[in-house]
Order: sequence, then C-alpha cells, then structure tokens
Amino acid sequence: MTTLSEPRGAVARHTAYLPHFWDKTKDSRSIWGISWGHPGFAHRTPPEPTTDHRPTVLVRSWDRPAPDGSGETWPYLHRGACLGCTWEGPNRRRTDEAVEDAHDHSHPGWRDLPAIPERRGRHWLAHVQRCYPDGWLERGGPIRTIRTGIEKRHKPGAAPGGGYDLGVQPPKKTAPVTAVSDLLPFPELDGTETA
Repeated sequence: MTTLSEPRGAVARHTAYLPHFWDKTKDSRSIWGISWGHPGFAHRTPPEPTTDHRPTVLVRSWDRPAPDGSGETWPYLHRGACLGCTWEGPNRRRTDEAVEDAHDHSHPGWRDLPAIPERRGRHWLAHVQRCYPDGWLERGGPIRTIRTGIEKRHKPGAAPGGGYDLGVQPPKKTAPVTAVSDLLPFPELDGTETA
C-alpha cells in the first residue's frame, strides 16, 4: 500500500531508501527500493532518471498476509517500476511477475515476440536481430529465451543492448504421430513395373 507521503517511482523511492540503508540504527528492509541487480540499483548513489521508459523492480520486506487475500504470508513485495517516469505496477509475490509488469509498461508487445533458443554459436545475435523489430535491442528491449535447464528466472542486463533476458518455457511436446505400418507397393523398385 502506498501512502500520500511516500515518494512515487523507482528513482524517487530508491533515493529515499539510500539514507535509511546506511543508517544502521534503522531497519531499511520495509522501505521500497530498487531490487539488487536490477537496473538503477546502487548502494551509494541515487539512480539517474532515463529519457525513455526503462523497466526495473522495486522490493520491500513484508512478512504479512498477502495483499491478494489468499491468506498466505509473503516475505517480500515486488513491484514493476520505470526509471523514466513514476509508473509502478501492482504488488506481486515473485520478482519475475513484477519484471513482466514493468515490460508491459515500457515495451508493449514484448509478449508477442518470438522465443529464441539460448545463446549458442557466433550467428546467434544475427538470428535475434532478424527475428525482432528494427532498433528493439538498441532501445533496451528484452529478448525472450527458451530455457530448458534449472535456471528459469528473468535476467536483468543479459540481452544484447542491456535489456532483460526473459525466460520462456519450451513449447509443450505434441503427441507422437503414428507411422503407417502397412508396406506400400512401389512397382518401380521391385521390378514389377507395368509398361
């Protein structure tokens, strides 16, 4: 829940968080700040606002019943946020959900982009550039990567151009197709070809 006295937006919230972080007489975990490792995060300097919409994630300690009314206790709250404006998304339980909210704001249409296999080979970047809109990566746009291993989280700064690498589950395997078990006649192969 946001009160009227709280700052709004990732830049303002992280700027307000920093003095509390360095004052060891106070617990800063309950104050919204940019999540560690996400764009705009720093322990010493406030983030600079960007000239365009750039996604990031805010986090704070919670340890209370979930705001969605499910009755579960959430240890943290996460929100998608923007480094270029004061937009903030809804409270989320998981970081990846907040990352996706932030991309809905900063890069509409990202969900419709093709999923790319994980980085392999020297021609991978050329393949990505052919599949994605012109200038997408240069604008800090995300890539959608098919992840088959254990690591499925979204990775900040891992896309070419510095955007997020958003993990996508591989497509579901289709049911196997049954082959025809009957032998088909091929007269040209068995010498019984009619003239």
